[in-house]
Amino acid sequence: MYFKPSTSDPKSQNLMGRTIVSTDGTQSCTSMFKSYFNDEIYDFRHIYFKLEADVKDSRSFSSRVTLNDKLIDAAEDRVVMQSGCTKPSGVCQADLVLSPINFEISPKGYDAIAIDRTDYVVFNINVTNKGEDDAFRPELSLTLPRNIIFNRRQAIGDLTEEDVGHIKCITKQDEDLTNKVICSLSQELKVGASEVFGLSVITTNIEDLSQKKLVFDFNARVQEPSEELETLLGDNNQKVTIQVGYPAGIELLGRPLRERQPYSNDVKKGSSSPSTAKAIGPDVRHELEVSIAEGAQEDSFDNVVLEVNWPEYLGDSEDYLLYLVHVSIEDPTEDNTYCVSNGLINEADVEDNTVRKRRRRSTDEEVPQDLAPVNCADTDTPGCRNFNCYITRLEKGNTIKFKFMARLWESTLFNVGNVNVTSFVNVTSVAQEDFVFGPEGKSAMKSQFYPSSATKRNYLWIIIGSVIAGILLLVLIIIVLWKCGFFKRKAPPTVRAEAHEQEAEG
Repeated sequence: MYFKPSTSDPKSQNLMGRTIVSTDGTQSCTSMFKSYFNDEIYDFRHIYFKLEADVKDSRSFSSRVTLNDKLIDAAEDRVVMQSGCTKPSGVCQADLVLSPINFEISPKGYDAIAIDRTDYVVFNINVTNKGEDDAFRPELSLTLPRNIIFNRRQAIGDLTEEDVGHIKCITKQDEDLTNKVICSLSQELKVGASEVFGLSVITTNIEDLSQKKLVFDFNARVQEPSEELETLLGDNNQKVTIQVGYPAGIELLGRPLRERQPYSNDVKKGSSSPSTAKAIGPDVRHELEVSIAEGAQEDSFDNVVLEVNWPEYLGDSEDYLLYLVHVSIEDPTEDNTYCVSNGLINEADVEDNTVRKRRRRSTDEEVPQDLAPVNCADTDTPGCRNFNCYITRLEKGNTIKFKFMARLWESTLFNVGNVNVTSFVNVTSVAQEDFVFGPEGKSAMKSQFYPSSATKRNYLWIIIGSVIAGILLLVLIIIVLWKCGFFKRKAPPTVRAEAHEQEAEG
């Protein structure tokens, strides 16, 4: 890099080591010069100036003077020329925070990378500037594990490609042959602003278990004229570990015995719990079949663990929703399968002297509101409780059936409309190592309930309307027949009248 002191000598001196001397101690000195780059330099994104200054006997200078001792110390002997940072030191203090990174594996339903099954992993990135100043030229770097290929930067959530189009990502290889992805974010990330985007990587090059766990290392950093104090760097790094294995091929097939069922939404809570399961509400059954797929690599698995997520309660309350009474198991092998519910099954241990109180509805009563769906496939849903079921040995060709027998707790749903509840079961582990579980190892069973009392009221009005319409129709028919003289016919001739006619003729 060169500076140009005159038109007659376009590249006369190397910029490095230029000295500026001021002999007047009462006046400031300003040196103006232009710099030029060689033609071979084509990428200017990572080039910056660093000017080292040694100013002596300048303490009496005006505070407007750039090169006084105080400002030089604040900038750590750097004076940044034409910086976007407006602070006197020319250096802005940023604080980048890289949020914990979530990821999604394609196809959906996998929580780990399955060899010959999964294609991509998309990481959700969120970088926020929580510093006191704007962050200039922030970058995000991702260190890739071996055999992982960077695919692209993409929009996630409700964002569009236009929202993330300014984020540019390139790949580079370090001296140790480690592959990295470098993403340039906003030129200037304002205080409190965030960059949200996705990074997609390809996993199809993984052919064996030489790496049973993949570690993805993410790091956010700023560049000059911004800096970040070392004490603030703890939240700039995030690591994501993803397991690698062969697809197990354990299949779960679940379904409700009845998808839609009526219930009574006019049952008030009694002073004690129902004495029998029948008194709680309608019978609800979710049935699950567990087997090994025909194309699975293994013929059997030991110590299969199933996690059951059950919609036992209504939200965070202690009111029961889908009360689990009993779990029935059908297994060709005796004493091979069992469930440990930790007291969840028949938890209430129902008591005697149940009182089921009903009320008569008034015509001006508010319309029952539908209950928000309770979906235990989302593990964060309030009211869901989990327990485990265990299969000592699962062999190909055998199917083990679970019947989760429950009751809808009607008194919890007083004056409620439609209700949708979903239970969820998934395979969490087997004794054999190096196996992962995909979407076939998960099953959601959904039941829909509607208030039967509302249905009866609708039928009642239909019946009443039909009766009234029938009576009116009958009256109309009678009137028409009367007008037509249907009710004024002549009487038929009698035997006596015929005898008189014969005598008259004789």
